[in-house]
Amino acid sequence: MKRVARNPIEEAEGLYARRNWPGLIALLEPLTPVYRDNVRFSVMLGTAYLHQEDIGGAYSSFRRVQSLDFKNRTALIGLAAVLVRRGESDKAVQLYIEMLERNPSDRAARRALNFVRHCPDPTALAGNGRKLRSLYPLPPTRILPYALILLVVSIAILGWRVAPVVLDLLEDARPARTGIAEIVLSQSEQEGPVGSEGGFEIVLTEKDALSTFESAKKLFNDYRDEAALVEVNRLLLSNASRQVKTKAEALARYTREPSFVSMPDRFTFADVNAFPRLFNGVAVIWKGLPANIENSESGTNFDLLVGYHDKRKLDGIVSVRALFELRLPPDRPVEVLARVMATSGGFILECVAVHEL
Repeated sequence: MKRVARNPIEEAEGLYARRNWPGLIALLEPLTPVYRDNVRFSVMLGTAYLHQEDIGGAYSSFRRVQSLDFKNRTALIGLAAVLVRRGESDKAVQLYIEMLERNPSDRAARRALNFVRHCPDPTALAGNGRKLRSLYPLPPTRILPYALILLVVSIAILGWRVAPVVLDLLEDARPARTGIAEIVLSQSEQEGPVGSEGGFEIVLTEKDALSTFESAKKLFNDYRDEAALVEVNRLLLSNASRQVKTKAEALARYTREPSFVSMPDRFTFADVNAFPRLFNGVAVIWKGLPANIENSESGTNFDLLVGYHDKRKLDGIVSVRALFELRLPPDRPVEVLARVMATSGGFILECVAVHEL
């Protein structure tokens, strides 16, 4: 009797469950053009690449998942591990924190966060593949039905009691932003924080310049990076002294990678359009409809009809540039995470991620 061919994804699930990473790559790689928009396909392929130490392949696959489903937990765990392998532990820590903010009971994210934060030299982790394997995503272990029922009942009974403790631990887990407190203005810089050299668009008094600098520091310490960047830009566009501007630029280096789930300050199209240079480099999250979509080898460009996701009100139109390829169906509302890039004629958006509404 002739055997019926299995669905490739179904066959891949079997290899994934058995942790047959070479076999999984051999099966899935040739199918990439067919299944490139399948989230599960990219998750399994990215995980296999990671366990085979193909860090570039893993990064591409997990980023692809993010563009399709930014909340996918396995992809976030995998991407964080990739960032640690690339020596970008600070970005990995931020991903773990975002996962815990979304789900405080995520034990894997908690363990990984503690592992990275308590490493004496996080940069040394990059070359230690064996030690980092504990951070890699794995297929879930099968749980017997009765054990699963017991687990659910236990969570239902105890969840409300442990939630405050978990939330407190989450707050404490935020890494101290070491170095910000050390960026201070000297006595002479405090006595002369403004000047008249060079061109400027904003005029600040001495008191304004000092308070703006301190405001930027406080906002960074409070993890309000986008609002802090606005204050940094305010100083850079002003008559603040060269020394003050140099230290403001030093503060800007603490800016984290933006995400959909951890952006307390969200600026509108009207905010940015009124003074684009003040928001240069600041991340925004805007809903709208994509139009004039153009795909190429270098990425995807499109126009975003901001605020028109429900086809009721159009706030404005802005060009969006993504340095990776996106599959955007026309007339489907999306939410875009991007950084503002000021231009001579206004501004464009440099896309970080997109998801459909």
